[in-house]
Amino acid sequence: MTSSPKCPVLGAPFETIPVDEVDNIDETVALGISLQDKRAQNDKSQGGKLLRGVHAKSHGCVKAEFTIRKDIKEQYQVGLFAHPGRVHEAWIRFSNAAVLREDDLKADDKGVRQNGSRGMAIKVVNVDGEMLSDDDGHCNQDFLMVNTPMFAFANVRDYLRLDRILALDELGADPGPYFLPLKLAALGDPQDDEPTAKSQERSRLKAIMEAIPAFNEFTPADFGGTKTSFDVITTKINPKIVRNPMQVQYFGAAPFLFGPGQAMKFSAAPCVVTEQMPFEEITDDNPSKDYLREALGETMNCSEDVCFDFMIQTRSAEADDLNIEDATTTWPDEENSYVKVAQITIKVPQTPHCDDELAHCEKLAFNPWHSLAAHQPLGGINRLRRKVYFESADHRGGCR
Repeated sequence: MTSSPKCPVLGAPFETIPVDEVDNIDETVALGISLQDKRAQNDKSQGGKLLRGVHAKSHGCVKAEFTIRKDIKEQYQVGLFAHPGRVHEAWIRFSNAAVLREDDLKADDKGVRQNGSRGMAIKVVNVDGEMLSDDDGHCNQDFLMVNTPMFAFANVRDYLRLDRILALDELGADPGPYFLPLKLAALGDPQDDEPTAKSQERSRLKAIMEAIPAFNEFTPADFGGTKTSFDVITTKINPKIVRNPMQVQYFGAAPFLFGPGQAMKFSAAPCVVTEQMPFEEITDDNPSKDYLREALGETMNCSEDVCFDFMIQTRSAEADDLNIEDATTTWPDEENSYVKVAQITIKVPQTPHCDDELAHCEKLAFNPWHSLAAHQPLGGINRLRRKVYFESADHRGGCR
């Protein structure tokens, strides 16, 4: 059992913590544990087993080398990157960001299979320096990423409302009611001459929302956050085509410390970019429901090693475009202003789907607070992840 993370202090110049955040995080943690239990009991695909609260479906874990670039500029020689040329062993888990082990192209309410959020989690082993928390007794640096440069939810308050909504579902997996305020707003204000059907639909949606406690204190700011989340999901996540999880770029999305007085965002991108072409036709069984796992397995049987560039972009505490407390935002020129600071090499062949590798992969716990103090996670979503991830790992009996 590892120690809890130290009280964060270095992030103070960047962060603005709402007065009710501690209570909101505690409730979110409790809901997260109950959702894990609910899915284990009711989702037949889990076989009664407790899984991760998110990113439940793995495409495979692979062993890698994480090499700090020899030509890294002095200004970026901070924390993990302070030793040019140093090579670390690493483990990487590729996954879907969904809460269930379901179809890689989950069907919407009309039965149309569509893209979802994908994840890449890196565990850099045996790092040197002051740690925020250890990793089952080890000093490891974790980098958790998704394939968009922003998260779908801005802050702790929005995420708590999501979990309250998920708790209403038998599998703890349906976020649909979260977006009811948008459907209601789309109907507009009542008009004297409006059709009866429209008036009835408005009344129906109001009645549903009034019966859901998550909407009891719904504010204009909450509505704005809901709309932003919907926009991120529909315009950024769903259109993002991924044919092979080892051939796309991933982003840390939220900000992190980069030594005193600086913040960073990080990303990992294939050294050789492969365009992800749309599927010519998507049917009920083509591609297969586990096509990303299959693609990863095929890649690990190829003759060429897989290479990613690990990159960062930095900002000073005085910058006026940081948006530390809103994880749905990006910094200007987010996808094009990264600087290469390390290289990831995944050597082939590997057998990511044999029993030993699968067992090892499921035991691992990835957590942004497995981190050097120099790279402390920043912002509300990261503060939420601190307690949620540790408690979730404890509950499922894995490493922390």
